[in-house]
Amino acid sequence: MNSNHQNEETVKNTARPLICNPMKPTIKTTRTGKIAVNRRTIDYDFYIDPDGNLIRRKMTSKGKERDSLSILTLDEAGRIYDPVVNEMIIGCPSDCKLRLSNEATDFFEEKRCKIKLLPLREAIEYWNNYEGKAIGLFHLNN
Repeated sequence: MNSNHQNEETVKNTARPLICNPMKPTIKTTRTGKIAVNRRTIDYDFYIDPDGNLIRRKMTSKGKERDSLSILTLDEAGRIYDPVVNEMIIGCPSDCKLRLSNEATDFFEEKRCKIKLLPLREAIEYWNNYEGKAIGLFHLNN
């Protein structure tokens, strides 16, 4: 009887806990030019990486030109891509000018990472309900 009890304990101790979407924070609200992530109001473009870290999106080497935030380049795609992701979810306002360069699009296709470009509110809902590993890009400034 003692050996059966020991086997049961071994099985219990090796079982993995179930964790649902531990990598992403929940996005609760949005207002024009602002978004709330885990009670933190953000008013700049940012990424959420697969571990749930918020990373401010920086302008490219073009400096302060507004257009540098309107194009996701191959260089930027390479910096933000993580091999564990299946999808990149991009949300931006309805008048959004954000686009992916052809090279960035090819890069994500080569990595078999789907791109989902949605209006901001739809992207937030999609992000909050997404199951799996993803990168979120939320473009708040035009």
